[in-house]
Amino acid sequence: MIAFIVVTVVLGGIWLPSSQPSWLSPQGFVYAPLDPIVRTIARSVQVDPQDLTVTIERDGKRAVVRSPADVIADADGTIYVRLGTVVRELGGSARFDSVRKVVTIEMPGPSPVTSPTPFNPSNPSVAPTMVFTPQPTTTPRPTPSGIPQPRRTPIPVEPSFP
Repeated sequence: MIAFIVVTVVLGGIWLPSSQPSWLSPQGFVYAPLDPIVRTIARSVQVDPQDLTVTIERDGKRAVVRSPADVIADADGTIYVRLGTVVRELGGSARFDSVRKVVTIEMPGPSPVTSPTPFNPSNPSVAPTMVFTPQPTTTPRPTPSGIPQPRRTPIPVEPSFP
C-alpha cells in the first residue's frame, strides 16, 4: 500500500478547511478534493462523469483536466484534481512548502475594494447649488359680512325610536 502525505491548502493567507484532505502523491503532485477546495478557487465547475473530465472556469480563464493523470475519483465518489495544474491554468501561482506540508495559492482577483473617504462637512465634494424657494404668501382670511346664516345642509340623524 502506498502512503500519501496529507497537506494543508492556504488561499491568499486563509486556510481552506475540508472534510476530505488534500494529499501529496508519490510523484510529487498535490491533489485536492473538488469540494470544497477547487470550488473555492473557481467560479464554475463542471464534471463529465463519462470520461471523468473536469472543466473549471474563473474570470474568463478555463482549465480542463482529464483522467487519469490530473483527475482521480476514490471509492467514496470524491473527485480529486491535480491542484498545481488547475491553479496555473487559471492564472494563479502555487507554492509547496515541503517542511510544513503546506500549499500556498495566490489567485489574481478583481481590484481591491477600498473604503470611501469619510464625509467632511467643512470640505464639500460638490459645490453648493442654488435652490429656488418661493416666498410664502399669506392665506386670505374670511371676512364676515352681515348677519350669520344657519347651516343649510341637512345633518343625518338616526331616529332613537322604532
